[in-house]
Formats: sequence, structure tokens, C-alpha cells
Amino acid sequence: MKRKISLKRLVTLSILLFGGTIVLGYSMLSAHFFFRGMDNIVAGGMENAVLTYLASNQPLAEDELVDFRGAQLSRKWEVQPEEIRRFFATSPPRSGELVKRDDSRWFTRPDNVYFALKVDVENEAVYISRTLSRENVSSLMGRNMADSMRILLGVSALIAVTLILITWLLMRSISAPVARLNNWTQSLTPENLSQPAPDFLYPELNQMAKLIQNSLSSVQRSLDREHRFLRYTSHELRTPISVIRNNIELQYKVLQQTSSSLNPMQRDIADRIDRASITMQHLTETLLWLSREDNEKLPESIVDIDTLLLEITEEMRYLLRDKTVDLSINTQPYQISISAVAARIVIGNLIRNAFQHTWEGEVIINQQGPQISIINRQFNVDIDAIPTELGFGLGLQLTAQLTEKLGWFYQNLADENGHNVILDITSRQTS
Repeated sequence: MKRKISLKRLVTLSILLFGGTIVLGYSMLSAHFFFRGMDNIVAGGMENAVLTYLASNQPLAEDELVDFRGAQLSRKWEVQPEEIRRFFATSPPRSGELVKRDDSRWFTRPDNVYFALKVDVENEAVYISRTLSRENVSSLMGRNMADSMRILLGVSALIAVTLILITWLLMRSISAPVARLNNWTQSLTPENLSQPAPDFLYPELNQMAKLIQNSLSSVQRSLDREHRFLRYTSHELRTPISVIRNNIELQYKVLQQTSSSLNPMQRDIADRIDRASITMQHLTETLLWLSREDNEKLPESIVDIDTLLLEITEEMRYLLRDKTVDLSINTQPYQISISAVAARIVIGNLIRNAFQHTWEGEVIINQQGPQISIINRQFNVDIDAIPTELGFGLGLQLTAQLTEKLGWFYQNLADENGHNVILDITSRQTS
């Protein structure tokens, strides 16, 4: 995976690179103009030597080489010293243009610097050459050059250090409030969300903090409304569900006492009401448990998983009535300390969904230790012809939330013919 660079580091490197480029560029430009100035001084001295010599009415023969004021003057380039002609392959091309060579190498200072100049005096060319070495350069000129270079390097270093210091102070003044904003955002909880946001120095950061707080407050209010709605609705539903359940049971008891029975159609209607009320009761209990605001650990007890699985299967067996479904149950004795209510809700949801949504096929329930596998398969059934009942699809969603809250492993693999559900009731979270 490509490593991403942080925004702070990117801005810092960009500023340093930009500033360093400017410092280096102006340092090189300053050094260039410094040497250009020195060259102009040397060229002016050489040209002045020619004019002074010729003004003194001293003749300069064609093949004569004159040494005057440290410069060699001649009418022809071939008369110039051999050392000069060795460093300059050709004579200076234009009048008044100074050419320069030195004997320096990589990372070494030159011992000698050679200059050559062509001057046209009264339409006649005069060649001047000069050699500067450490021996024939005046001490004043050497000190001035050294001082100038030290000043140039010192100013460049000072500017570079100042740039680094300003960049560091700038990033520190910006990154510290941003880090505070990040820490404050991560520390927000429903309890302290209503408290005023701290001051982050910059109006933009304060505005962002206010925006984050308002967004989270809006989300929290929506969650609170949803939780209240679930709690109130679940509590309110318990009463009519209990009335329906009690009246169904009362009807069956009255019929038993009067030795009468319902006709098949009435019996089917009563069974549908009975099944729907049981489904509504389980969903209501699930919603009530999910809407609990406290995170306290549920009371636990020793539960026989195999016995609980068989009991729930028998309770849900009515969902397979009038269906061509083969039911296979394989269990083994296993005890574990868990919340019996939570286990009954989760396992009941899984078995009820498997029974509800299988009309012609098979349901296989396997239990080995804390692991439970529930497989349902549909055989040649028209999906559009399958009737739906209360809770279609909702049970699986509630089961996923329940197992996540309990810390149990839950996996639901769906295919074209059904579902393969795996449940491990061993807790993987610490309360």
C-alpha cells in the first residue's frame, strides 16, 4: 500500500523547497555578479594599461611583446606568451570582450587565473593578457574578495536559517490548533456534545468545530428520537400483543371446555393470528433489549445449549405446518454461562427466519459445542408465490445487531436457494 504523506509534512517540505530554491538561486546570482564585477575591474585595468602606454607616445612594434603594469601588450596574438595561448585556443573574438580561464579542478581552488582582452585603438587591434596568481594579487584585493565571499555565504546561511525558523514557527502555530481540534473531535460524546466548543485561535477552525458539533448534535438528536420511538413503541405494543395472545389462548380453552371446535377456515384464521402474535412478541422483546441505554452486562446463568435449541425448535415448529420441509436436528450436550434471554432471542430469530422462508426444501440445524449452524434450502419454489408474514427480513437485521452487541460471532451466507448461518455464542468482547 502506498504510504500517504501528511498535510503538515507536505506543506513544510513545499515551503522549505520553495524557499531553499530562492535562497540558492539568489546566492548563485549574487556570486555571479560578484565575479562579473571583479572581471570588469580587471578588464578596465587592462584597457587602461593599453591606453596609458599608447598615450605616452611609446611605439608598439608588430612583433613586440611589452610588459606594462603587469599586463602583456602586443599587436599580434601569436606574440602573446605561450602559456596564454595554451589556455586560449583562439584570440578574443570581439573588441572589448574579456575572456577568462583558470586551472582549477573539481572541489579545488585555482592557482592561476588567465585573462585576455582585445582592444581596437585607432582601427588597430591590440591584444592584452594578464595572469593573476596568489603571489601577484595584492593582499588588499585578496582580503576584500575573502570578506565578500564570507558575507555572501553568511547572508545566504542566515536567510536559510531564518526561513527554516519561520517555517517551523508557522507550522507549529497552525498544527497545534489543528491537533487540538482533532483531539476535541475524538473526545466528543453524547454527554459533552452540548458543551461550548473551545477556541482554536483561527476563525476557520472555530467555524469547522462549530460545524462538526452541529452535525454530531443533529445525528445524536436523530438517534435519541429513534431510541425513544423504539422504546415507546415496543412498550405500547406489548399491551395489545398480550391481549391478542391471551384471547387466542382463552378461545382455545373455551372451545375445549365446551367440546366444540372451529371449522377449518376459522381454525386457519386463528392459527395465523396466533403465529403473527408470537412473531410480534419476539420482535418487541428484541427491540426493547436493543433500545436499552445501559451497557451493563446481562445477568448470566448456566444454559444447556442443546436443550435450549430443541425447545426453541419445537416452539417454532408450527411455522412448518402445511409445508413440505425436511427438518434435521443434530445436537450434543454443552453447557455455558451466558444470558439465557439473549440466547433465546438470537437463536429464536435465526430458527424462525429459516422456518418462515422455507416452503419446500430442507432445514438442517447442527450444534457442536458453542457453535450452531442453521442451513435452509428451497427446492423448485416460485419466489413470487411465497406469502410474506410480519418480520420478513427484519429478524436477520436484528440478529446482526444483537450478536454485535453481545460480542458473538455471526455469519450469514446467502445464495440462490437459501441461507447458511453460523453462530458462535462464545463472547469475544470484554464488558
